[in-house]
Amino acid sequence: MSDTTPRGITRRTTMAYGAALAAGAAVAGTFSPAGTASAAAAPTVTFAFSDPAGLYVVDGSGQAKPELVVTVTSAAALSGTVTWAVLARGTELVHNGQTAFDAPAGSPAATTIALGALGVDHYAVTVTVTDRSGTQLATTRLGLGVLRPAVSGLRPGSAFGLGIRPESSPAITKRIAQLMGVKWTRGVISVQPDTVCPSPGVFWGQSAIDVARAEIAEWRGYGIEPLGFINYNMSWNVEPGPNGPVQVYQNRPHDLAAHAEMVYHAIAPLQDLVKYWELWNEPWVHGWAWMTGDAQDYRDMVKLIWDRVKPDFPDVKLIGGGSVTYNRDIVYAKGSTDTGYIDGSVNHAYGYPDATQYAMTKTQIKLDKQGSRSGGSGGQWQTELGTNPTASFPHLPKEEANYAVARTVAPTYLLHMLAGAEESSPIRVFWFSLSYDKKYSGQEFNIYDIATRTPLPAVTAYAAMTSRLEDADLLTELYPDSRSTWGFLFRAKDGSGRAAVYADQIWDGTDEHPAAGYHGTLTLHDAYGIRVYDYLGRQLADGRSSTVTLAVNAWEVLYFEGTRTPDALRDALTTNATFAYDTPLVVTPLSLDRPVGAGTVLDVRVENTSPAEVDAILRMTAPAGWTLQRTDVPVLKLAPGEQRTVHFPVTAYQVDGHNQYQVGWRATFPRRPGLTQRGTQTVRVAHMPYRTITVGGDAAQWATVVPVTMTSVSATGDRKDYVFRSAWDDTNWYLRAEIDDDLHVANDPFPRNRYLFPFKADSIQLAFDVVADKTEDLLAGDPHHDKCLRSLSHLYVATLAKGGVPELHRQCAPGTNYQTYYPTNADLPTPLGPMDAHPTSGTEGRVQITRDETAKRTTYEIAIPWTQLPEVAAKLPGLKPGDVLPLAFAPQVTDAGTGGHGATYWTAQQEAPASGCYNFAPFWGTGAQFSGGRIDTRWGIGR
Repeated sequence: MSDTTPRGITRRTTMAYGAALAAGAAVAGTFSPAGTASAAAAPTVTFAFSDPAGLYVVDGSGQAKPELVVTVTSAAALSGTVTWAVLARGTELVHNGQTAFDAPAGSPAATTIALGALGVDHYAVTVTVTDRSGTQLATTRLGLGVLRPAVSGLRPGSAFGLGIRPESSPAITKRIAQLMGVKWTRGVISVQPDTVCPSPGVFWGQSAIDVARAEIAEWRGYGIEPLGFINYNMSWNVEPGPNGPVQVYQNRPHDLAAHAEMVYHAIAPLQDLVKYWELWNEPWVHGWAWMTGDAQDYRDMVKLIWDRVKPDFPDVKLIGGGSVTYNRDIVYAKGSTDTGYIDGSVNHAYGYPDATQYAMTKTQIKLDKQGSRSGGSGGQWQTELGTNPTASFPHLPKEEANYAVARTVAPTYLLHMLAGAEESSPIRVFWFSLSYDKKYSGQEFNIYDIATRTPLPAVTAYAAMTSRLEDADLLTELYPDSRSTWGFLFRAKDGSGRAAVYADQIWDGTDEHPAAGYHGTLTLHDAYGIRVYDYLGRQLADGRSSTVTLAVNAWEVLYFEGTRTPDALRDALTTNATFAYDTPLVVTPLSLDRPVGAGTVLDVRVENTSPAEVDAILRMTAPAGWTLQRTDVPVLKLAPGEQRTVHFPVTAYQVDGHNQYQVGWRATFPRRPGLTQRGTQTVRVAHMPYRTITVGGDAAQWATVVPVTMTSVSATGDRKDYVFRSAWDDTNWYLRAEIDDDLHVANDPFPRNRYLFPFKADSIQLAFDVVADKTEDLLAGDPHHDKCLRSLSHLYVATLAKGGVPELHRQCAPGTNYQTYYPTNADLPTPLGPMDAHPTSGTEGRVQITRDETAKRTTYEIAIPWTQLPEVAAKLPGLKPGDVLPLAFAPQVTDAGTGGHGATYWTAQQEAPASGCYNFAPFWGTGAQFSGGRIDTRWGIGR
C-alpha cells in the first residue's frame, strides 16, 4: 500500500510480470468501417504521426511542424477526404483543414498532412476520413505533444525517473523517455533472478552478463541511468504460502542465504555500471508480496545481502524498505534485531500531491540518516507514485481527468525535491508509468494511449518540468507560512534563478475537483526579463513587460526563468509580487466548548492562507433563535499564515435538541473592493462534562451529556449517523459511541492472529494532540511545521473482534516511536497493540463493545485512565467549576468491507482539514487532507 493514496492504489505486479497481459493485444490505430459484408474486403485506415512517438521538439523559433500520416488500404481503388483539426488543450482550435486522398487498388496509400506550426503545448488532433460518396471510413482523436528540448546526457543526480514498462516496444519507449527528459528507469530487464541463478549453486555465464551490460549501455546511450532491481525470487526458492506453492513474487525467499547469494551474483558483474540496487518491491508483512514473511525475515534478508555484497563492493548502494511507515516500522524498528542494513530507502507515494508527500519524504530522509548503517548514503527512491484518471478523478469526464493527472505531475516531484534539498539528500522520483503500445498490470496509470500510440497530457507536463528544472539546484521554498501557495526557488547551471509556483488544492470531500482549490492572480510588479510558462510549457510572458498578471490555479505550476540571480527572482516573486486569491481566508466557526447557555461565546478562527497580508471585515450570521452582541468585527493586518480567533458573545439563544447550529459568515476586504468570501458551517457543542461513568452501565448515565453526531453519506446516497458522547472524572476519560452499520466486519481476536490491524476492521479511532514538544517527532522545529508537518500525540483504536471480543489498541503515544505493532519487533518503552482493558477489568482501562443486529448498530463504551494521558491529567486539578480546558481531539469511524462507508473523520466534518504528518491510522495514510488531516479540532473539558 502506498503512503498517501486515499484508495489504497498499489500495483500488484511489477517489471516482467505484466507481460502476459499483452498477449493478443489489438493493433492500435487501425480502423475498418462497421457493417461491411466482408471484413477482408473493407478498407482499412491507420493514423500516425511522422514521428511515431507523437512528440515534436521545437526549433530555435520556438515552433515545431508536426505531420499527420493517414494510410488507406482498399481492395478497390478509393478516393476521398481527410478532415482534420488541431486543438490546443483539446478545446482551442489552432489549425484545421481538409486533404484529399487517392488509394490505388490493393496497395496502402499514405497521405501526409502538414498540421502547421505549433508552439510548446499539448494538443488533440481530430481526424475523420470519408470516401467520395460521403461515407465515413474512420475517425479518431490523437494526442500530440510539442516539447522544449530536454537536457541531454546522463545526470546521476537527477530527480527525474519514470516507471518504463518492459512490455512495450523498447526502442521507441527509450526515445520517448529521452524526449521527455527522463534520467532514471527502474530495473534492468535482463537481470532476472532465474537468469542469475537458475538452480541452486548455478549462476549466470558471460553471455547472459553481456546481454545485461549491453542493455545498461543502451539505456545510458539515451541519457538514462537504470536503477538495479531484484525482481523477487528465483522460482526454485519461494517460501510456500499457507495453501501450498505460490508465484515467485508472492512470498519471501525460502532460503534467505541462497537469495543473498543470487543478489551478490546479480550485482558483481554489473557494479561498475549500476551502483544502486533496489532489493524487493513492496514487502508488506503478510501482504501480497511477503505472504507469510514477518518483519524479522525482512531484516534478516537485507542483512545477509549487506554482509555478502559490502565487503567486495563497498560503493554499491543497497536500497530497501517499501514505504516511509514500513521503514520506520520494520527496517528501523526501535530496539529490534539487525536494523538498518540498507543505504537508502523506497517509498511509493501514490495519490494526490498533498503536502503530506513533503512531510513523509522529510521523515523518510531523517529515518535513513538516523537508522541506516551508512547514514542514508544511498538517498531516497520514490520508485512508484502517481495519479490516474480512473481512481484519482473518477467523476471527471475522461478528457478532463487526463489533464487533471497532468496537473499533479510537477507538484508531486517538487514536494519530494524540496524535502531532499532541505535535508541535503538525493531524491529520485519515478512516475508510474509508460507503455507505448502494450497492456500491463497497472495500465490505468499509463501516460500513453496504447490504442492510438499517442501521448496523454501527463507526458507534455513531465517534459515541461524537466526541461526547466534539470541542471538546476533547488534552494528554498518561498512561502513557508502560506498554506495556499508553494514556491520553489532554483539556481540554474549558469547561475540564473528559476522558480516554480503553484496554488494548492483544497479537500472538499475529494481532491479531484479543480474548482475546489485556490484560484486567483499573481501580479509581478517588476517583471522585465522574466519569462513565464504554464504547466504544459505554454509561454505566458516573454519578459518584455514591466508588469505581468498571471492566473493562478490549483496544482497548475507556473515556471519562471530569465537572467536574474536567484535572490533577485525571489524578490520579484515575494516583495514585488501581489497574490490576489478568490479565497485568501479560511474561516472556521469552532465547536462550542461548553453547553449552550448564559455566557455562550461563538469563537471563529480566521487564518490568512495567502502569501500577502490581509485586512478583512468579518460578519457573522447567528443560528436560528440566537442573537450576537456584535456581528461585524474587523480582522486587520493578518500576516501570511497567521491564525486569529475572533469572539462573538451570544446574548440570546435557543438550544437545539440535535446539537446542530448553522452559522453563516461573510468576509469583505477593504483593500480589494468587490471581493467577498461567504460560507456556512454547522457547529456543535463538543463538551466533556465531569461525570463518573460505569462502562457497561445503564445508558441513562449518559443522558445529560450533549451528543455529537457525525454523518456519513456514501457515493450511493446511503446515510449513516455516528453519535459520540464524552465525559471525565478524576480517574478516567470516558467515551460512548453509537455507530450505525448494516454489516459488522470483524478481525479474528488478537491472540488468534496478531498480524491483523484493528483499524482495517470496523472500528473507531480516538486521536489526541496534547503534547507540545514531541521528542519522537522528527520534524519538530522545521520552518514548515505549522504549514503541513504536525503529528498527533496519542491514538487509540477500538474494535469488536469475532466472537464478540472487545479490543482497545494503543496505536500511538509518547514512547511508541510512531510505529505500528508487528509481532517480531522489539517491545517499545510504551507498548503497542492491545491494552489491558476489558469490560470489567484491566490496568489500562475498560472497553465494552456490543452489536445489535436488529437495530444494525454497534455501541462502544471506553474508559481510558488519565495515567495514559498524563499531559492532560496534569492540567485538570486546576479546573474550577465553570472552567473549560481546551482539548485537541477527534474521533474517526471506519465502516469496513465491500459496500461500507470507509473512513469518516471528525476533522473533515467540523472544518476544512489541514495537512500534517502522522495522524490517523493507518499511518501509511498519513495526515493528508483526504485522510483526515491533522488533529486540531477543539473540544472542551469542563468541571
